Amino acid sequence: MSLHALINDLKTIPDWRRGCQPVDYPLWSLLLLSLLSAMSGYTSLRGMSDFMARHYRSVMMHLGSPHESAPAYGTVRRMTQWVDGAAVTQCFERWAQAEAALSTAKGLAIDGKVLGSTVSDCHGAQQDYISVVSACVHEHGWVAAQVSFALQESNEIAAVRALLKHLEVKGAWLTLDALHCQKNG
Repeated sequence: MSLHALINDLKTIPDWRRGCQPVDYPLWSLLLLSLLSAMSGYTSLRGMSDFMARHYRSVMMHLGSPHESAPAYGTVRRMTQWVDGAAVTQCFERWAQAEAALSTAKGLAIDGKVLGSTVSDCHGAQQDYISVVSACVHEHGWVAAQVSFALQESNEIAAVRALLKHLEVKGAWLTLDALHCQKNG
């Protein structure tokens, strides 16, 4: 599966701008550059927008679809508000798995992080928050897959098991927190 296969998959994601005035940037190009910026370590909207400002034109020229300018910050922000993030994740996961990045992986780091802005009742008995468990490929340094859960609905152990079942990784070393060193009872 080539980069063009990823682009064709990204083209299947519904564009929220349909029916509006003509658009300057195809949605697939915004999504592709968003993925590239995330893989390059840009985690904020401003960082993503700055990445696009520096690289959009050259990436599009390389793909044979030249554009004179990069999308503005407002365009990037609207894209993140209206596009289905799960659909983009699924496109990327299909591409990454088809590119054999996971089948040849020698090691995966799996870890969970609490999204601090989601904490409710932080000092009470009914504390709840959203956690994200990520699987990072050691050799590439990028996240291959993620799964999220609410504390009141699940836990990190179950999320890691579901993530590993989803990835179907065989023969790779796993690095996990000590929390996962439990016997099945």
